[in-house]
Amino acid sequence: MTMREFFRCGAVAAALLVFASCAGRQAALQPTDRTAVVKATSWGKVYRGGNVEIASVNGLEPNLRLRSAMELPAGEQTAVFYVYLCNGDERHCTLIAQAQISFRAEPRHIYRARAREQINGSNRFWVWVEDEIDGKTVGGVPPSPGSAAAAHGRRDDLRACTAVACASAPRSS
Repeated sequence: MTMREFFRCGAVAAALLVFASCAGRQAALQPTDRTAVVKATSWGKVYRGGNVEIASVNGLEPNLRLRSAMELPAGEQTAVFYVYLCNGDERHCTLIAQAQISFRAEPRHIYRARAREQINGSNRFWVWVEDEIDGKTVGGVPPSPGSAAAAHGRRDDLRACTAVACASAPRSS
């Protein structure tokens, strides 16, 4: 291989790398006058934590490469969220819970799907959707503010988690 061929191959490889890195990036979704955006978040801490992922909204699945945000029309929504345990390794996460949540999406709003484990290690979660503008819960069941269970994951406040939005391990078929 001559030096000229070597540099030509190198230039082609560099161009392919640049193209691949640009193709992998997607513009951040922004709400419009007719749409809202729902975004997934992480949950937990260093010891035990993971991600909340959007499984579907109104029966539609998000882009396979982008399960962390989805544009939706304003109005009533029914979303399914998956809760993953990652234990510090984002590449090897395990699905440990799922929740279905209904909420009303307002145009030009961004919503965040949140999760918090009820008792450390229980794989039972409070899962809720918050409006990013004011932090108000628009759907699901968040931990009760100021409750001992919310602060310490104790069992005495689990009766608050009776809605469909309280997630537990998915059933195997």
